[in-house]
Amino acid sequence: MIITPLRNLVAASLFALGLFLTPVATYAADNEASTASEIHPDIARADAQREKEAQRKRYLLLFPAAVVVITVGLIVITRRKR
Repeated sequence: MIITPLRNLVAASLFALGLFLTPVATYAADNEASTASEIHPDIARADAQREKEAQRKRYLLLFPAAVVVITVGLIVITRRKR
């Protein structure tokens, strides 16, 4: 009886983790060949700003993932009391 709610809780946790770890599109150059000395300072600042924005988007994905886990946890707890 306890295996099914635990299975649901683990599945919801994995789903939430997957949402949190999804890659966020960034516009930074993927050219690894260019060194730091070849990149213009304004471009480097813009790349850093885009990385900060991507990090914020990842943290924004954490909120719906946490809501899913909390909801499933509450469902599991209320079903166990019956």
